[in-house]
Amino acid sequence: MRWNNTFYYICLACNSMLLFLAFFGTQLQIPSWLQITGRMHPLMLHFPIVLLLLSIVWEMSTRGKSNPEYAGIGNALLLASAVSASFTALSGLFLSNEGGYDAPTLLLHKWSGIATSLLAFSWYVLRDRIRHTSVHTISIAALGVVLVTLAGHQGATLTHGENYLLAPVSDGKNQPAVAMEDALVFRDLVRPILQAKCMSCHNARKLKGDLNMETEASLLKGGKNGLLWDSTAEHFGLLLQRIHLPVAEKEHMPPQGKPQLTENEIRILYLWIKNGSDFTGKVVDLPENDSLKLLAAEFLKSQETEQYTFSAAGEATIRKLNNDFRVVHPLAVGAPALAVEFFGVAAFKSEFLQDLKEIREQMVELNLNKMPVQDADLKTITTFTSLRKLNLSATQITGATLSELKNLKTLRQLSLAGTSVKAADLEGLSDLPNLKVLYLWNTGVTEQEIADLQQRLPQTRLEYGFTGKDVVSKLNAAVIIGKDDVFNSSTKIMLKNFIKGAEVRYTLDGSVPDSLHSSLSTGDSISIDKTCILNTKTFLPGWISSDLATRSFFKAGITPDSVSLTFLPDPKYRGTGPNTLINNKIGDTEFKTNKWLGFRETNLECLLYFDQPTQISSVYVSALANIGSFIMPPAEIEIWGGTNKNKLVLLKTIRPEQSAKLAVSRVGYPCDFKSQKLKFLKIVVKPVKKLPMWHPQKGERGWVFVDEIFVN
Repeated sequence: MRWNNTFYYICLACNSMLLFLAFFGTQLQIPSWLQITGRMHPLMLHFPIVLLLLSIVWEMSTRGKSNPEYAGIGNALLLASAVSASFTALSGLFLSNEGGYDAPTLLLHKWSGIATSLLAFSWYVLRDRIRHTSVHTISIAALGVVLVTLAGHQGATLTHGENYLLAPVSDGKNQPAVAMEDALVFRDLVRPILQAKCMSCHNARKLKGDLNMETEASLLKGGKNGLLWDSTAEHFGLLLQRIHLPVAEKEHMPPQGKPQLTENEIRILYLWIKNGSDFTGKVVDLPENDSLKLLAAEFLKSQETEQYTFSAAGEATIRKLNNDFRVVHPLAVGAPALAVEFFGVAAFKSEFLQDLKEIREQMVELNLNKMPVQDADLKTITTFTSLRKLNLSATQITGATLSELKNLKTLRQLSLAGTSVKAADLEGLSDLPNLKVLYLWNTGVTEQEIADLQQRLPQTRLEYGFTGKDVVSKLNAAVIIGKDDVFNSSTKIMLKNFIKGAEVRYTLDGSVPDSLHSSLSTGDSISIDKTCILNTKTFLPGWISSDLATRSFFKAGITPDSVSLTFLPDPKYRGTGPNTLINNKIGDTEFKTNKWLGFRETNLECLLYFDQPTQISSVYVSALANIGSFIMPPAEIEIWGGTNKNKLVLLKTIRPEQSAKLAVSRVGYPCDFKSQKLKFLKIVVKPVKKLPMWHPQKGERGWVFVDEIFVN
């Protein structure tokens, strides 16, 4: 048939070109239209796989049958397989010229694809000879299955990363749970996110965008589009910018169709970069209420569930072991692991430890704090080979038999605090491969011996307690003493710090005070006669400077005779009506009080009226920022004025910065203009229409909250 011949010659031409390009095409420049063909490779590759497998099934099921109808169907399937395989292999060659792929994997994928195309074409050409012998049919069918599987697996590795096929049953299965006290921010929070969501395309084997994210050095180097992060940039750099793009955008990462980052994962990356992208920082060193530390606690807790291989102890056994001085309880509901705690020093006997042999397989935590445990009791304790945590604090052990504990191969935490053990007694602990934390405060181990001991136990964190050595304390912030936040002509405030010799410095322009150039408080009162933001810090040589203390002061100035709103505020945040804006009552950061007007779907547009023309030169808009609640700085503020309500002139426009650093804070916007007599002032405060790219809810509409407008 004519169409058979046409497709045969097309297939012959494609395979000839395929072989030529495979051997000699490395120096060729692929034109743009062929690059488009190459990028169709992922769409086309399914056809030859399906058609070739159908051909294999058909040829195997009809072998030995000389039916012309069967042969015709088989011929059509083989030809379709050959044509689609040659097109797919060619498009793959074009795509490989774009680079960014691991060379060994690409080479194997390329030649297995070419071999698949040649096999399909040869099978079609020699179909009649092959069908005469079952051995030939079975052999070429088996070879076809092998080539399709090999090419497909290598293609998946290039596209999705190494071990993509077995990832569901292998990824993370052998990852040990990390305790909060051992966790590093990068290693245990950030890196797992990058491994799961980014490294399949950005690794040494597949350098998309010339970016390798496998090592710290390659992360710092970035890719062809620049550095991955910059804490001084508007969006904190390229990584967060790409993550926050709409999913449909071409540059959004991870690409559409691949597993996306969760909100918590985005938050972890953002906070890590914002805090300076430290590769060695520990989670426990973060401030107690730090957002990243709170996320870490949740993230690591989800990994802590250990899979135990032993079966649960009988309920009757547990009930029998529980009494007035001993508690045996499961670590979690449904878990076979048990924890044991002792109470009542006077009632304790060594035999009570012997009783626990019934649950030695299930007991993973044993708390003997302050019990009169002797050195001889350690022989019994070492039979509890499932122990992960052992607390021997304030017991009577001397350390003479401490080497007995070397049999506890699963032990992770050991507390010897408050005992008389010495450094020499701890030699045997080096045989404990999983010991992560050793508590040694108030023991016979000296501070000088700790450093040597740490070298012998490099995998164990030694907790020696607080010594106070080389500690630099942080100053308390100054107390701002002042009665009025809103004043008519002026107000007086005082700055107090009770550390002798400390210097309190301040600014009135919203800038952060330094220890040299900012105004120095002498202890006398400070007079404030204009709207301002007072910032103060305390300094003292040898101490860490205090946190910033801040307070806003507002000069009431000129009170309009009336105020009206063009649009009503949101019903949930309507304050006390239009008068909210001129009642001299300052709101705090709790936006649900009646001191705020909230707008989202419309602008805040208010008209201030003065009975007589009044000399005016500035307007101050007092607002709120609460980034997590979508309350943003205004997108724009416009000040209009005039003596005729219908002929107002634009006096001032400002566009505040949308900064994540504001978090939750009061913000104010001075709008100065040429002094002139006015009867009407119109203030337009516009909420942002789309939250910025760095915001977790990017693209949503923002709120604007205003509590007061001051005219001067």
